[in-house]
Amino acid sequence: MNYLARRGIDPELIDFCIRTGRLYESEPYHNVVFIGQDQDGKARYANLRGIGTDFIGDANGSDKHYSFAIPATVPSGTLHLFESAIDLLSYGTLLKLENMDWRRDELLSLAGVYKPRNRIEDSTLPAALEQYLSDHPQICRVIIRLDNDAAGRLAAQTIQVLLKKDYGLPSEFRPPPQGKDYNDFLCIRRGLA
Repeated sequence: MNYLARRGIDPELIDFCIRTGRLYESEPYHNVVFIGQDQDGKARYANLRGIGTDFIGDANGSDKHYSFAIPATVPSGTLHLFESAIDLLSYGTLLKLENMDWRRDELLSLAGVYKPRNRIEDSTLPAALEQYLSDHPQICRVIIRLDNDAAGRLAAQTIQVLLKKDYGLPSEFRPPPQGKDYNDFLCIRRGLA
């Protein structure tokens, strides 16, 4: 909780994730563990992030089809897509700072950088995005909020092409207005180091 608070994440979001089984601290290494669940709420994926270290990894047996996500409180036609769980939670916190409902739309993390093939047309969508679209057929628009760096921009471009080609879905790339990712932007906004 302290680690995420230092990253600017609002306590309400942290509490929600703990209460719903989406977040816990591991022992003995004290990693933050972000849980991806299937539609029945069963844990299917775990992404670990070191506290005070650069360690990032997936737990053995994790299924990338079910990455960390927070569903909308009512079915929403809009899905916001992030590179990491921390960016997803940062975006939710930014909405809260604007007095907006942070659960009004579907939120999904890809749990890492998506690397397309050399020819965009030969690429496939990230497994987590394909699964989420399959499980939430009401989605009619995707807002891509990946990192504002070369890898994030290329991934966003590829996802946009594939969403249009394979699903006929409109999408747009909205990187953070400042900083490399949404957690950077949140920290800038809150005056955190």
